[in-house]
Amino acid sequence: MKHDILVKPLTIKIIRLLTNNELSIKEMKEDITEISKASLYRHIKKMYEEGIIKITKHRIINGITENIYTFAIDGGGILSQDYINNLSEKEYKVLFTQFIAMVTGDFENNFNNYELLEIKNNTNFTQSFLYLSENEEEEFHKGLRKLLRKYMNNKFDIDKKKKIISFISMPAK
Repeated sequence: MKHDILVKPLTIKIIRLLTNNELSIKEMKEDITEISKASLYRHIKKMYEEGIIKITKHRIINGITENIYTFAIDGGGILSQDYINNLSEKEYKVLFTQFIAMVTGDFENNFNNYELLEIKNNTNFTQSFLYLSENEEEEFHKGLRKLLRKYMNNKFDIDKKKKIISFISMPAK
């Protein structure tokens, strides 16, 4: 099965639109202006056939049935290892692509809401390599989860700024 559709810019844009949303092609077309409606229909059809998106419901407008789409993979936030272990290769790649699209969308939204200097002063990203034994890796992830849980339940306060934390850990050779 081909996964090249997952890395197409249009697919990423559609993923960003459908993150936590249910939209019709007509509603998507309001944000996707760079291609024709017919091309968008073809791309949505391909994403549907590949199992990247699913139809959640149908709505009838002026006698025409309109499909409403969302992601085929449910379960945002912190996913259980059992959920992840039961994903196919394609589903796992779609899930990762969705995650990257969300991070990219969140980053892009900052440019609509903040000045560039504020973004630069309050955004951090890096890539590091760690050499860890299996035990150290397990300890690292447990410690990270413990640290995140310490702050995840904080409520809004005038003295606190909302931050988005994204983390990726993967094997490297």
